[in-house]
Amino acid sequence: MFGAVTVPEVLELAAATPRGITVVNRQLDQTPLPYALLAAGARRVAGGLVRAGVNRGDRVAIVSSTSPGFLLSLFGAWRAGAVPVILPLPHRLSDLPEFVAEVNRRLDHVDARCVVVADAFGDFVTGRITGDRPVLTCGDLAAEREEISGPVETRPDDLAYLQFTSGTTGLPRAVALTHRQMLTNAAVCCERLELERDRSVHVSWLPLYHDMGLISVLSGMAYRIKLVLQPPEDFLARPDSWVDALSRFKATSTVAPNFAYGLAAQGMRLRPRDLDLSGLEVCGDGAEPIRAGTLEQFAEAGAVYGLRSRAMTPMYGMAEATLAVAMGEATRPLVWDHVSRDGLQAGGVARPVPADAPDARALAVCGPPVPGVRVEIRDADGKPQGERQVGEICVNSPSLMQGYWQDPEATAAVLRDGWLHTGDLGYRTEDGGVVVCGRIKDMIIVSGRNLYPEDYEHVAAKVEGVRPVCAAFAVPDTERMIVAFESAKGVENHEEVAAQVMKRLREHLGHAPDKVVALEKGTIPRTSSGKVQRGLCRERYLTGRLEALAEVAR
Repeated sequence: MFGAVTVPEVLELAAATPRGITVVNRQLDQTPLPYALLAAGARRVAGGLVRAGVNRGDRVAIVSSTSPGFLLSLFGAWRAGAVPVILPLPHRLSDLPEFVAEVNRRLDHVDARCVVVADAFGDFVTGRITGDRPVLTCGDLAAEREEISGPVETRPDDLAYLQFTSGTTGLPRAVALTHRQMLTNAAVCCERLELERDRSVHVSWLPLYHDMGLISVLSGMAYRIKLVLQPPEDFLARPDSWVDALSRFKATSTVAPNFAYGLAAQGMRLRPRDLDLSGLEVCGDGAEPIRAGTLEQFAEAGAVYGLRSRAMTPMYGMAEATLAVAMGEATRPLVWDHVSRDGLQAGGVARPVPADAPDARALAVCGPPVPGVRVEIRDADGKPQGERQVGEICVNSPSLMQGYWQDPEATAAVLRDGWLHTGDLGYRTEDGGVVVCGRIKDMIIVSGRNLYPEDYEHVAAKVEGVRPVCAAFAVPDTERMIVAFESAKGVENHEEVAAQVMKRLREHLGHAPDKVVALEKGTIPRTSSGKVQRGLCRERYLTGRLEALAEVAR
């Protein structure tokens, strides 16, 4: 499809077109970066890395947000034959000590040859990085004037990238991917999204240290379409800027987690403005549970500006499969499967019920597996299950990872006989669609009943005075459940809000948790991609490291 089998070849082919990347900030000020300019700059950056001692196959860590300098460093590392490892920036200044410790842990794990950091962090990081590694800045590398001397041999099955997992249920691990695996997955994404080279425009604010952000960009570049990228912190500071960019740049596609569509819907509803969303053909929703109410609100708010409801496209994927496993088709509308909550457990059956049934749960049908990918639902003994039988989602794909970097035990636990055991619970519909119920490890069992933490978190977040950051978890070796939430700004009576959360959970879900705990903003731990770390939250709660503003017992 691309005429290239390695990432450096992809960039060189894109450089022959007049298209490229535009980086925008929250005010949508533009910094153009044509593919031709990116390719030339990458060759100079590659020269700088080689002169700094980087050899073919060395790991190069990059700690920066989305910027032209970051993109030059990333593709320069690939051009030098190195293996980039993108690490996230800290969320807050108070996180800096913990951030440095985590960066050093990851650098040691991948044995990084050097570290490339955003200009603003250069002075801070220097002297704090372990292992006698050179610290370079994106600005220093972008200023290099001498190109790398001759091409570095890069083969399709060479290691191309180490992607740290989100670590929602355990310590982050580094997924090892080859050029072939990354470009194969990029190709099926392009095919399913029906991109058109001369017309398609993809707009994204997703962080490039996250698989969904990076592979989306790589797919667009490989297909040689126009890309508009925004740093994630600019989106979070002004969520309206994402929708404004979709309109201004006449986007045909975008991808984001569910919460972003909720923010966008709220912005369009509260701040009407001159927008044109009629060109959007794909609004991909993935990386976290897909909520019917959120997408319905976005579709309703966007319809005023020409958004077509069929643009909403559910997606399911993971770093261990490079990215895409199943995806809705661009020409087909989103389908919700309304099923009885009671059957959504391993060995159960997802029984269809009316949407307004008391025990109904609306789940997005994530479409069929993307081309070349096989999905089976298996029981605890590894036996494939039939339609609507609930079990573990297992994946076979040419884009499956080589394994976790230097962790054969963890690799063997999830990769068996060519199949990835995802740890996700799900089922297949009559027409082959993949439906995800939740994480097996996150399941809470009370009185023999299986409870989904996502349901409790979703209901709690709807209560006035609650920020959309909640964590539900079980206390080990008991049948006690705790629901923690972060209080919204301006709340004075935290106990009253906690009581309202308890009442709402009892009414909507039929089972109240043992305790509801109100916390300060920023207390609930989350991964670099924003997912709640329930296991870490439970650990901090049990060890007294979560300072509660209020607690309400059942």
